[in-house]
Amino acid sequence: MWERRTADRVHFRPLVVLPIRIDEDISRGIEQNIGTQKVQNQMAAMDPLSLRHQPVDSAIQIVAPHCDIVSRLEVVPPSALVRGLYLRSLETVLQRAGRAQLYRDCFEGERWSPVRMYPLRDYMIRLALAGASLRSPEKVHEGMHDIWRTNATTFAASLLGRTMLRLLSHDPVRLTEQALAARRQTYQYGHWEIVRHGPRAAEMVYREEYLWIESAIAGGAVGTYEACGIEAKLETKLLNRFDGSTMITW
Repeated sequence: MWERRTADRVHFRPLVVLPIRIDEDISRGIEQNIGTQKVQNQMAAMDPLSLRHQPVDSAIQIVAPHCDIVSRLEVVPPSALVRGLYLRSLETVLQRAGRAQLYRDCFEGERWSPVRMYPLRDYMIRLALAGASLRSPEKVHEGMHDIWRTNATTFAASLLGRTMLRLLSHDPVRLTEQALAARRQTYQYGHWEIVRHGPRAAEMVYREEYLWIESAIAGGAVGTYEACGIEAKLETKLLNRFDGSTMITW
């Protein structure tokens, strides 16, 4: 059991690998070959023609060195679904930020129905690549955080969002309940629930959440309260990769 805490934004420390001492000449040769191969793989993955030829494989290759997308995709059940409105929003966010090129190199021209349900795996691959496109492959988690944060504020600026927020603003409890209801309407997997901790605190608990809780989900929580102008402290913690919670106090 392990736990990572974050407030608003998540910071990731680079992994440091300590080498095992073997014959120096052999070790140096192996390292040079591995380094050359990594550079060649990265160059091939970033070539626009290669990206368009095998977009899904190329997207995974770009982000895999910087997040656990491969192992996550292996455990996501085919029954896990998400509405197309989230898939459609990715390119929109990137266009507004002027950072859509990498994403377009793989997935330009895709069309998603906003109300239809699609495999969560499709969304996870595109979300990760969108995060890499917005920030950089090395900062994919920061990018996913900002995309979900922006999604919340973009919704708040829409006609529907403005109508709802007039009713929910200045009421953190109702806002949290609405966020839970929206999640149930747009995702078909896992389980979220609200646990109250007194009159000025609530906790959103996540179970079997296959998206990145520490970056994407945390960003969405921050953006939701920002959009309503509610000054709240949010702390997201992990029990494991797929279970955790966000504590909200105001």
